[in-house]
Formats: sequence, structure tokens, C-alpha cells
Amino acid sequence: MTRLPRLAIVTLTALVACTSKNAASTNPDAGNYDGYYSEVKHDGAAGGDAGGQSDSGDTSRPKPRTMTSTSGAPTRKGKALSARKPPVPGGTKPKPRPTVPPTEVLAFDGFLPTNAPAGSVIEVFGSGFGKKGNTRVLIGGKAQEVLEVGEGHMLVRVREGASGPMVLSQRLGLQPGRTKRTPVLLKSTAPFHALPVEGGFGAARTDVNLGLVANVYAISKPVTELPAFDDLGAPFATFAVDNLDVPAGEFKGAFVGPAGKVSEWFALHFQGSLNVTEAGTYDLCLNAGDGAQLYLDDGLVVDDDGVHDTTLKCETLSIEPGEYKLDLLYFQAAAGERGLQLMWGKDGGEKVAIPKENLFPPSDTTTLVRK
Repeated sequence: MTRLPRLAIVTLTALVACTSKNAASTNPDAGNYDGYYSEVKHDGAAGGDAGGQSDSGDTSRPKPRTMTSTSGAPTRKGKALSARKPPVPGGTKPKPRPTVPPTEVLAFDGFLPTNAPAGSVIEVFGSGFGKKGNTRVLIGGKAQEVLEVGEGHMLVRVREGASGPMVLSQRLGLQPGRTKRTPVLLKSTAPFHALPVEGGFGAARTDVNLGLVANVYAISKPVTELPAFDDLGAPFATFAVDNLDVPAGEFKGAFVGPAGKVSEWFALHFQGSLNVTEAGTYDLCLNAGDGAQLYLDDGLVVDDDGVHDTTLKCETLSIEPGEYKLDLLYFQAAAGERGLQLMWGKDGGEKVAIPKENLFPPSDTTTLVRK
């Protein structure tokens, strides 16, 4: 029989022991690739978009997957991240507009967002607007600046001091079932509220094709981590930003909705997509207070949850070009310091707020519209 040298026997024994240990390990990175960014639906099926619309107009909270932090290890290549969609070239992605049949009867389907700083551009949905100048938009009795009119939408810039219900007004318009033109006034139930820029949640959004939109929720009882958004009920209000670059500081404003206002114990679910045009090793960061989580294509990427002062948390990823579905969950506990910055740095470079040109709102925002 063939005899193995003693050294070879010792080496084989150690190799077998090491392999067995890895097989029994609970480390998701031990032994096999853990499929961290595979396209897995919430029910475990492969392919497609894992999110679903709920009656509240929000997508189901993305389910976190186990990951190993690569922060503090600059020589280690981060986990690979590949998008389900190709990148959008040129940094622009025109939004599809709602298709409505031409009509002369004025209808008001709602607007987005309901809370925004003065100077923001908001979207008004409905029909029968006519040509530019035929339909006036008033907030709190004050006329706003109409920028664009289409068959099913209008773009309106909000003036300083605008707060209150939104009213669509036509001097001579048609109402359902009538043939004679008379003055028409259609009023929203949801109020519009002007947020402050200083001490608020960011500057005015000026391009509806860029940035992120969010549902605002009231939290009914104190929590120490992000709540289950599906249990929070209907959204309290809506909000939109060019990007997320809100440094630590006191929150001096409040979100206002039909049920009142909230300045503490609220949660935000930002929705949209992240457009990555260059491959590289990226540090993706949240600088948040209180807690926040970042999901890309329904996978948990950065976890900065909990009640705490504004804290920077980064993860290192090897990212391929593509458009990544983005969900960012945030909550503010008791009144005090707030902060929320979504940042990145490429190939070890400086970490900066992700610019608006790399952030797109959801293609379909109709579920976020309030009336």
C-alpha cells in the first residue's frame, strides 16, 4: 500500500477540520456565497420587484438580509452589488405623466407633496385644466405660480407663506352634468404646509424629475428602533427632497396633515432610486439621528437604527453601474436633535451628500398623492 508522509497526513487532517468548522458556522460569509443581493421576493421567489403597494400608499418595508460590515477595512473589497436595471444615462429621467382622456370638466385628484419649503415645485393631478392661465391654484387663499399645464397634471411653484387647503379655481368652467359654464372651485381636504428651510428637513425641491419622495407617519407610542411601517396606518403627510443633506441640529418645524401636526415621534419612508453610472468601490453612509436604514433593491445596505444623536454609519460595497430601487427609513424620537444625510465616497475619496442628479423619484407617484 502507498504510505503518505506524516506531514501530508497532518495537513489533510487540518484541512478537513477547517472545512467542517465552516460548514457549521453561523457566519453568513463562511463557506458559501450568501446570495445577499440576489433578486429574492419577500416570499422567497426569485426575480421581479419584491415590494408591493399597500392600501396606505406605501410599499411594504423591505426585509433586511444579513451582512458583514466592511467599515474600517479599506484594503478589503466590499460586497458586490449589481442592479436589476441598467443605469440611466445623462443624469435625467423624465417622469411618465398620468394618461387621462381630454375633458373640459375640471377634476382634482390631489397633489404631491403636502409639506415642502417655499420655492418648492409641487405636482397637481386631475383633468380639465385647460390651457395655462385657465386654472388658478390657491393655497390658503393665495395664488401660486403655475409653471406647466398638461392633460393630467400641473406643476406649481409654492410662494412664501403658503399654508392651508389647496383650491383649484376656474372663472368659467364646467361641472359634471352641466352644460353652462359657471365659476368652479375645488378644494382639497389635505392641507399644504410650508416647512422652514433652516431647522427643517432640507431645501426646496425644484425639479420633480429628481430627488426622493416620502410618506410621513405619526408614531403613536415611544419606540427605541424603527417601527414596523405597515403597522403605522395611513400616511400623515407627504414630503419631497432634492437630496438628503440635513446636518445635525434642532428640528424647528413640524409636519402638518388633516389630523394635526407632528414635530416629534414621526417616521419617514423615502422612496425612489439611486442611479450609479460608474463602477467602483463605494462607501455608502447614513449620518442620522435618530435611527435610519438604507435599502437598495430591497437589501439592507446601511443600518444606523436606534435612538441616538446624529451618528455616521458607513458600509463599503463594490457597486456595478445600474439604477437601484431605494428605500430609506428614518424615525425621530422625542423632540431635540435631528439629522439625516445620505452620503457616498468612491474608491476611498471624500464622502459627500449624494447629489440630486443620482436620485430619481418613483416612476409611479400616484399612490403618494393626497387630496
